[in-house]
Amino acid sequence: MFNTKSTLAVAALLSTTATGALAQSESLTAIGLSGDKTLHMIDATSATVGESMEVTGVDRLLGIDLRPSNGQLIGVTDSFDIVEIDPASGEATVLSTMDTELPVEDGAPVIVDFNPMADKLRFMSGTTNHRVDIESGAVTVDGSLAFEEADMHAGEAPAIAAAAYINSYGQPESTAMYDIDSTIVALIQQTSPNDGTLAAVGKLGIDGADAYAFDIATDAEGTNTAWLVAGGQLHTVSLEDGSVTESWDIEGAGDAVLRDITFMTAEEM
Repeated sequence: MFNTKSTLAVAALLSTTATGALAQSESLTAIGLSGDKTLHMIDATSATVGESMEVTGVDRLLGIDLRPSNGQLIGVTDSFDIVEIDPASGEATVLSTMDTELPVEDGAPVIVDFNPMADKLRFMSGTTNHRVDIESGAVTVDGSLAFEEADMHAGEAPAIAAAAYINSYGQPESTAMYDIDSTIVALIQQTSPNDGTLAAVGKLGIDGADAYAFDIATDAEGTNTAWLVAGGQLHTVSLEDGSVTESWDIEGAGDAVLRDITFMTAEEM
């Protein structure tokens, strides 16, 4: 049903792929984003939210991600400021401002995720696709998102709601990018991140949700574990066939709907 050639091509890049929380260290912390600017500290090994805090110094965050090269927690605001966020206090400090205002439709998902190999921020919304240098704010417009001609979804409009890169630890020699499509509720590989080409890997096997938060945690040994928050649950996802492998109810989040998540696994952390 799904195009698997992209999965085969990336297999050599995956050092190892864990299928559940037990393959990770005893303590694995994630930071989730909900509302306009609320952060939630999550113990991924128990799917429990501990502390929650408001980010100060910003009106609204479009998304967050950990910068793998140095462990900075980075956010992008609705005024296209790139900020460093102190995860202990929630204080945001402006690093730069994007030199181009990017199209973001009201209510549309926004993807903010670092390419660990290039140390550049990937910023996407709708079918738009950009690279951002966070030091200078320089924006490069890349190819619009579209399914490859060989994919069974060729010609359909993609609905990319979240994305993440593998090997996000330090600055690796290789990486690959995976997305979540909210229409077909499936894992997608962005086979050429700069060109925006997409190839379906496989359906998640869960009900569709109002929001998706997705990240791939990489540890010091190069183990990649794909994590997804959807429908009030924390899931692990197979990067080989796209299926959800394990699921846990998230405790302590209340009514918060997580719309982004990042794992604190950078080399300098």
